Amino acid sequence: MSEKIKKSLLILGPNKPSISTDMLIKEAEERFQKVVYAPIGKIVLHLSNDGANMFYGKIDLSKFDYCLPRIDSKRAHHGYHIIRMMDAIGMKKPYTAETILTAHNKYKTQETMQRAGVPIADSYLIDSISATSEVIRDVKYPIVAKIVDSFGGYGVMIFEDKDTARSTIQTLRLLKQQILIEEFIPNPGEDIRAFVVGDRIVAAMKRIAKKGEQRANLMQGGKAEKTELSDEMKKIAMQAAAASGSSIVAVDMIESKKGTKVIEININPGLKGITKATKVNVAKLIIDFICEEI
Repeated sequence: MSEKIKKSLLILGPNKPSISTDMLIKEAEERFQKVVYAPIGKIVLHLSNDGANMFYGKIDLSKFDYCLPRIDSKRAHHGYHIIRMMDAIGMKKPYTAETILTAHNKYKTQETMQRAGVPIADSYLIDSISATSEVIRDVKYPIVAKIVDSFGGYGVMIFEDKDTARSTIQTLRLLKQQILIEEFIPNPGEDIRAFVVGDRIVAAMKRIAKKGEQRANLMQGGKAEKTELSDEMKKIAMQAAAASGSSIVAVDMIESKKGTKVIEININPGLKGITKATKVNVAKLIIDFICEEI
C-alpha cells in the first residue's frame, strides 16, 4: 500500500456516486489525507464585490489541493460554472471549463478534433428544417444522425434513406433539438476505446454491439474485451486526448477503409467495463497520476 500524502482531494459528481466514482473514492482514500465527495447540484457559487467562493454545505471548496470532476451531460451547465470558478482561483484539476463545452457537445467535439488534425467522419450541423432538407438531399446513404448533447449511445440514429431521415430529423428540429449528421462508416458494430491518463494510454478495449445493434456503447447492451492498439490508433488517441484539453479522457475510435477515425471523447468515462475487460485498475492509475500532479 502506498503512503498517504498530506493533501486534500475533492471529487464532484451526481447526487449519488456511480460505481465508477465509488471506485475512485476507494482508491483516493488510500492515498489522500482528506477526500470529500460533493454532489454538483448541491454546490453553491457566491459572488460579491469582495470576491468569489464556492461551498458544499459549510465546506469551502476553494481550499482543496485538487479537484477530480465527474461531470456528465445532465450536470454540464452547473458543472461548467463550478470549474470556471476553479479556473479563476487556479485550482488543480484535469481540465478547464472550456473542455466541458467541447466534450458535451458532439459538434464542438468534431470541430475541435478537425482543427487539431485528428481524423473524423464527415459531419454536418443543422439548425433549421430548410437546412435539413438540403443536407439529406445531397448526402450519401446510409447516414448517422446524433442529437448534439446526447450521451451513452442515446440520441444516435442510423437512416437508410432520405424519406425516413427527413421525417425523423424534421420532427426533432420541431422539438428544438440540434442535429449533427455524419457519414456512415461501415463497421461490424465495433469500436475501440483508449483510456488516456496523463501522457500514456493505460488501458484499451474493444466494444462490441449486441446482435442487431450498431451502437457498441456498453450502456446499450454491448460487451467489451481487451484489445491491443495499432501504432496508428495509439498516435490518434494521444492526438485526440491532447486536443480535448483533459489529462484524463477516454477516446473512442472506429476503423474504416480510410483508416482510424475518432467518433467521441469522454471526460466522464465509466471505469467498471474497462477494468473488467482489461484487468487494469484504472481507478488506481488515475489517483496515482493525481498524486504526481500535486
